[in-house]
Amino acid sequence: MISGRKLTKKYDDKNIFTEIDVKIGNGKKIGLVGRNGCGKSTLIKVLCGVEELTDGKIDYENERLGYIPQEFSFPDEMVGEYLERFLQNEWEFYKIETVASQLKFHNFDIYQEIKTLSEGQKMKIKLIETLLQEPTVLFIDEPTNHLDIDGILWFEKYIKHLPITVMMISHDRSFLNNVVDEIWEIENQKIFSFIGNYDDYKTEKLKLINKWDQEYVLFLKKKAQLEKLLDSARKIKDGKKRGKAISSAKKRIERETGGENKKEKYETKSMRELNFKTDAHSGKLMIRFENVDKNYGEKEIFEDVNFELRGKEKIWLFGPNGAGKSTLVKMIMNEEPVSNGRIRIGENLKIGYYSQVAKSLDHEKNLFQTFIEITNCFDNQVYGYLSKFLFSKDDLQKRVWQLSPGQRARFAFAIFAYKDYDMLILDEPDNHLDIDTKEVLERSLRKFPGAVLLVSHDRYFVESVGINKILNLADGEIKLLN
Repeated sequence: MISGRKLTKKYDDKNIFTEIDVKIGNGKKIGLVGRNGCGKSTLIKVLCGVEELTDGKIDYENERLGYIPQEFSFPDEMVGEYLERFLQNEWEFYKIETVASQLKFHNFDIYQEIKTLSEGQKMKIKLIETLLQEPTVLFIDEPTNHLDIDGILWFEKYIKHLPITVMMISHDRSFLNNVVDEIWEIENQKIFSFIGNYDDYKTEKLKLINKWDQEYVLFLKKKAQLEKLLDSARKIKDGKKRGKAISSAKKRIERETGGENKKEKYETKSMRELNFKTDAHSGKLMIRFENVDKNYGEKEIFEDVNFELRGKEKIWLFGPNGAGKSTLVKMIMNEEPVSNGRIRIGENLKIGYYSQVAKSLDHEKNLFQTFIEITNCFDNQVYGYLSKFLFSKDDLQKRVWQLSPGQRARFAFAIFAYKDYDMLILDEPDNHLDIDTKEVLERSLRKFPGAVLLVSHDRYFVESVGINKILNLADGEIKLLN
């Protein structure tokens, strides 16, 4: 059991979380949620000993810890060479093969260079590395970002039946529904725990908010009554009695409405909805693939692809990692050449490509400079616009690299949403976004009157967007599914 008492973490003068108590153990699967920047990754790093506490104490009671961060890198080595360093003896190599088998890593090759692996395969290498150390408590930051749908389904079953305690940061609501026993939420520097999965948490959180609202209404009534008592005391003519009555009333106000008895109105800030405009009619041709092939040398990615996207259609393009989804999108944007065939783009079409914006960010520049350079927005309008995406004035002077992955994704969306488009191409737009921001994006895409081509592995997100056509890219072909 890991027990944390009055845990406090500050960066400079900014509190991340304040005097929180935690207990982790008994084989539970815990989902950690909260807005981007609220301190989820920081809490996990503190619990793992990667970062130091500002104040408080953690007792580990002989637990062995494993940690898989949100973003990881590997040295330029072969798989086997890298994993060997996590063995106590060379003859224990069988342990690597045993763990790889448990992870259903069927195409495991110890002589393959790590840099040639897919993101899903790299995730499994990181899991092998961590599990070789035989942790009793495992911390994972955004595990599903690196996996395709088949990988997520496999991971759900694996984690569910893993006989150790696991705490995971995740914004994948379907994953949380299928795996966790508890949801922990960080909000306003405090932590709240809810028994059950994500849907249970939503129900209980709504009840809690209603309770807070009722307590706040009662607090205001009591405060008004006490202030009326103070006003009455001030009207007493006898100066000595008036002074005593005023002092008594003020003390009562402080005692009954101050300190721990003070109630605040529950408020939550959300990113504004994206409001793209388009004049495109429902029959307008957006994109047409005509017998398109794509090869890299002798390696065939896909062959004889035919499909079209019109007017107001919303298409979900899905398939396993490495099938060519991002390659297909890059071909539409003329970032990759067609090997054979033709891609026809509709006339006078304004296409917004989210992934292109996210990857073009210069991490050394601050948000203010970056936003002006990409959008040509007037200087005096930058803060007014970015504040709708939950960025403060101080945030504008931060360099892009100082943002969390979720904040970086939200900043990219602010840039992306600055212009109007007839068609949106979104390659994994939900990665790194917190749940509240995902819900805003879902509503925006449902209302969008143009065409959408969406690549995503988040089932909950896809269902909420209003998809009306599904394209499955697998084994070099595209199939239209109902």
